[in-house]
This record gives sequence, structure tokens and C-alpha cells, in this order.
Amino acid sequence: MSVSILTASSLNGVITAARGRSGEELVSVLEAPRRVLEWKYEVRRRHDAVLVGTNTVLVDNPSLRSHVLPGVEGVRASVDPLGRIPRHSRLFDGAARTLVGVNASTPEEYLDFLDRRGVEAVPCGGEGGRCDLRDLLGGLARKGVRDVAVEGGGELNRALLDADLVDRLYVMLMPAVLDSRSVRLFEEGGTAPVRFRLEDVERAGDFLLLSLTRTARSPGVW
Repeated sequence: MSVSILTASSLNGVITAARGRSGEELVSVLEAPRRVLEWKYEVRRRHDAVLVGTNTVLVDNPSLRSHVLPGVEGVRASVDPLGRIPRHSRLFDGAARTLVGVNASTPEEYLDFLDRRGVEAVPCGGEGGRCDLRDLLGGLARKGVRDVAVEGGGELNRALLDADLVDRLYVMLMPAVLDSRSVRLFEEGGTAPVRFRLEDVERAGDFLLLSLTRTARSPGVW
């Protein structure tokens, strides 16, 4: 399983204008060139599925289908052990194959709902609202998903990074400094530096489109 984080970030490492606000609104506020969205959709299409966390679904209500072209299936996935995602969410609109991570804490009513909607429940271990991300990725792999583009918030990004599960970063670097109290690209956690190698950079107006690959660990060296 290969994991990429696909995100937009401000110059000070923030991904939304304020907590509880969608990062998508910054596209229009900052007058992002069309190429920025084109690049984002190109990256999505290189992966078997797009994965988002519960909070991203609650705030953005994404369809995760805007990148789809003829011949592209557009699989989407989320993590929701407590069944918090509203039943009317666009994630459950039946427009694409959908997978959701669940565990022993997931309400039976929610599992029944997922089954009725044709959503595939993926056991992910963990307790309560937490999901074992290695279990989740293993479950996705058994469902035929070989690689995922993660478009989650800072908590999911940090959890994946701390678990040493991130292989690549795709960052749309925005020409702005945002409120540092808002959602950060990687929320608090972790102590050791994690190195990435810059593989490609493209300029789109005042935005930079960065592609980075995780480097091999070298103990004691960074």
C-alpha cells in the first residue's frame, strides 16, 4: 500500500482560514489559477482511492468525484468508527464505490445503514473513535486499493506521519499567511524530524505545486 498526502498549505503551514471552515473556500479567496485544481485532480487520478477523515467530511461534505473522467472509477474512503457522518452526506450518494473504516465501537444502526447504501465497511481496529491506520490501510489493500491520496486534516496527516505510513507529499503552496490557530498541515505530535526529497515543483501564478518523496531513514542524521 502506498500513501500520499495531497493538500494545500499556507506559507506558515496552515490549511484552513479558521477551525471549522473549509479549506476549499481559499481557492476563490486567493484567486487560484485553474491549473492548481487541474494539478490536484491529476494527482487524484494517479491513485486508486481518495481518503478523508471524519472531520473533513463533516466540514466540507465532499463528493470526492470532481476529478473523475470517463474510464476513471473514483473510489472514495473515510474513517468513521463512531458513525458521526450524517446520513445525507454526499459521501453516501451512491455515485461511486465508497469504503468506510469501522471498529468494535461502531453503532449497529450505522453498520446497517452502510450496508443498505452499498458502502463497504472496512474493519480498522482501535478503540472508540480511534482507528488503527495500519489495519485500515491493510483492509483497503484487501479490497483492491493499492494506493491512496489522503486529503484529510492535520490530525489524520500527523497520525499517518507518526506511524511512518506516508510515502509522498503533494502540496499546493498558497501565497498567504493564515491564522496560526487554525488547522495546521500536521497537528501537534511527533518529535523526530521526517525528511522528504523535492522531486518536482511547478509554478501556477503565485502558487507553487510541490511533489516530494519520503527519504529513507538515517538514524541520527537529518
